[in-house]
Amino acid sequence: KKPVGVKRLDRKLVLWRDGAGRAVAMPSSCPHRGGALEQGRVIDGELACPWHGFRFASDGACTLMPCEGVDATPPRALALQAYRLQEQHGLIWLWHGDEREGLPPVRFFDDVVGSEFRATSQSSYVLPYHYSRMVETNLDLHHSPFVHRGFFPNKPRVDPFEARIEDDRIYTEGTMRREDAETGFDFRVDCLLPNLGYIRLSPKLHIVIAATPIDDDHTWMWFRYYQDYTRLRTIGRFISWVAIQSEMWVVQRQD
Repeated sequence: KKPVGVKRLDRKLVLWRDGAGRAVAMPSSCPHRGGALEQGRVIDGELACPWHGFRFASDGACTLMPCEGVDATPPRALALQAYRLQEQHGLIWLWHGDEREGLPPVRFFDDVVGSEFRATSQSSYVLPYHYSRMVETNLDLHHSPFVHRGFFPNKPRVDPFEARIEDDRIYTEGTMRREDAETGFDFRVDCLLPNLGYIRLSPKLHIVIAATPIDDDHTWMWFRYYQDYTRLRTIGRFISWVAIQSEMWVVQRQD
């Protein structure tokens, strides 16, 4: 309904949707006088600056300078860069690389895409750490019986444990158990480089995580719960809501 300002890879961006509903990403500073475009409005499918009403089309071209009249032709110097986007899996993916003919395909986890699992709840928060630390933490289930002992009481032994690398994906799988027990908590944690994670908490509850860099010292953590406990939407959403509350108020604070 309105523009949104975000910071990614140390760049301030404004996100909005044009008249056709397509997502658009541009630098958030108006080239005229530096107005914060995320404070502007979308009018007739174009983004209007809040300071002087300059308008920008989805390709970045300035289409209107109100102070010069509706017949004036804005110079090319007022154009903004429009980043290339793709919308897949309920997320917006932004290409930061050099211009090229075709973009690489968006990678995701086959375990939840096209499966019987239903995406029922999602949330996000910002943490004051470099994104690689968050990727590392998601892969490090060995810390769980110590940091999250309420969820994994007295299960410090990780055996058996298997890890392998295939292209840009790291697979890990194993069992957390007591030293004197033959069974325990079976887990699977995968990493799809550079920043996606997959955690199988149980055969019926999975999580997909994105650790997206804001800058060198901050990361936007997004996570979505998939469940296969029930086909009833209300109950499924409640199960995921409970899981998210645990994530937000217990696991996050412990980490």
